[in-house]
Amino acid sequence: MSDWEQLQAEWQRAGERAAADATQLIAKARRGRLVHRLIEGAVAGAALLITAAALRHAGNPFEAALGLIVGIAIAALWVQHGRLRVKEDGAVSESSLMHLDVLASVCRQQVRLARFVRIVLGLELVFLTPWWVIGSRIHHRTLLDPAFWLTVWLPAAGMVAVFVWSVRMRRRARAELAAVERLRAEFEASA
Repeated sequence: MSDWEQLQAEWQRAGERAAADATQLIAKARRGRLVHRLIEGAVAGAALLITAAALRHAGNPFEAALGLIVGIAIAALWVQHGRLRVKEDGAVSESSLMHLDVLASVCRQQVRLARFVRIVLGLELVFLTPWWVIGSRIHHRTLLDPAFWLTVWLPAAGMVAVFVWSVRMRRRARAELAAVERLRAEFEASA
């Protein structure tokens, strides 16, 4: 076998491995997109359910109006976020850089999901803080009361945990997006 044939065989094997790797990366990115859609729906749905449950026990018309506004804002944000996601998903081209486009799209969606989660949590706090304060006064709950722990501290701890998760996801997604952009630049420079 000549040197040229040997080099050609190595080059073809490398191309086949790269194609297999790209297929795996695309499949992983698509699964990641599905997971992010499910998380987005779970966060928005839970926030709407919590708001609706809290509205049933609103202490005054101000609380009821605030809860209604927050619920509408969360629903509108969810719809807008979904429209952006669909628009971006449709923009992924069928070019040779498709796997990089899909990976970059997933990273951008992760960054937006993190922002969405933080906005929803902020809206929830706008409504739940007065609800917690007024509810504690009406029900005469103390800091050590088990009902106070179930209605205030446990949800607050959950919100903090979801917030920390969103910050970590955003940081990781931005780093991955930078890596994808570096790969894109290297690929375009070599082409």
